[in-house]
Amino acid sequence: MKKSKQLILLATATTLVLAGCSKSESTEAAKVPFKDGSAQFVTTIDTLKGQLDASKVKDAKKVADQLEDQWASFEDEVKPKFPELYFKVEKFLTPLEAGLKEDKLDLPTLSALTKNLKSAMTELTTSFSSNTGAVNKDTIEASKALQDAAKAYNAYVQDQGNQLVKLLDDLNNAIKSGDMKKASEAYVLSRMPYERIEPIIETFSELDGVMDARVDDFKNEKDPAFTGYHRIEYLLFVKKNVKDAEPFAAQLLEDGKKMQKAIASTTIAPTDFIAGVGELMEEAQSSKITGEEERWSGATVPVIRANVEGAQVIYDLVKAELKKKDAALDEKISKSLAAVIETMNTLSPAGATWNDFGKMEQVKQVDLKNKLEALAEPLVKMPGTLSK
Repeated sequence: MKKSKQLILLATATTLVLAGCSKSESTEAAKVPFKDGSAQFVTTIDTLKGQLDASKVKDAKKVADQLEDQWASFEDEVKPKFPELYFKVEKFLTPLEAGLKEDKLDLPTLSALTKNLKSAMTELTTSFSSNTGAVNKDTIEASKALQDAAKAYNAYVQDQGNQLVKLLDDLNNAIKSGDMKKASEAYVLSRMPYERIEPIIETFSELDGVMDARVDDFKNEKDPAFTGYHRIEYLLFVKKNVKDAEPFAAQLLEDGKKMQKAIASTTIAPTDFIAGVGELMEEAQSSKITGEEERWSGATVPVIRANVEGAQVIYDLVKAELKKKDAALDEKISKSLAAVIETMNTLSPAGATWNDFGKMEQVKQVDLKNKLEALAEPLVKMPGTLSK
């Protein structure tokens, strides 16, 4: 594909993701071995290609859900071993799923995304079967410098757990005070430590579910099971009702204390903490950028900033080792990171106040998405490079 056509495709794909119908948090899919899961996944891609070539997709939404479920059934086996190829598959899969859920299908763009997804899966399957390019866990775990970096990261995670409880206590007190402005600002500030260590938080799925689940997972905004951050977000930013948020803020504080204890009992190995950088960037550039997580508060830039800050901590801790192994990669990450931070600062101030992402021009949203992707691409090469 010519470079100009590739750029047009990526711009269109970015717009599809920003349309706000990117994949939702996947439900727990039944896990299957890579060999079985990837074979099913490729068969679905081939079937979809045939449908698109015939200019018709029967029940496109169903195909999108099928792709999501099949990828979820084996992606955990791919992520730690082949983070770069994992990112490559997601780069085409996410806009494809979003595009298939649109009312009017953009057949040329969907066809190009399907072709690129098939190509990425072929590369992944080949690498997986020969173990070529896989992250070498033994090399990372044997490195004294990376062991020390992991210890420092463990201390950082513990500190974020402590900050989480402190800021949830602030949120609870602000809501009890009845001061809407104070409560709204405390809500966003309390999101920061949660988002900085999101890959660690998500390992405690039950607590994460009650603290951070979105309304899409429930009947509606009034569903009694809908609790945590986003129930409070709805009450503060849509209903403008501080009083009704009181029981949810008190429960969120108690759940935050449980999360802190769970974090305190965890030791993160060198390989796992380095792999976390990819998960944070995937969250930022693929999920958060749609604005759907902070759909009511509009605080999308602050939560993306927190994801990027979490990724930057990991990068800073291994930067010296990375520079020894690939100085060019280190320079690329450093420049891309500076570009993302500058763009975020231009779009919204750091701290307790923020500009509503939903009210920003789409060209600015696309620019941030592209810069996040430009940062994610070299960052996901980091685990493989460090394990050489």
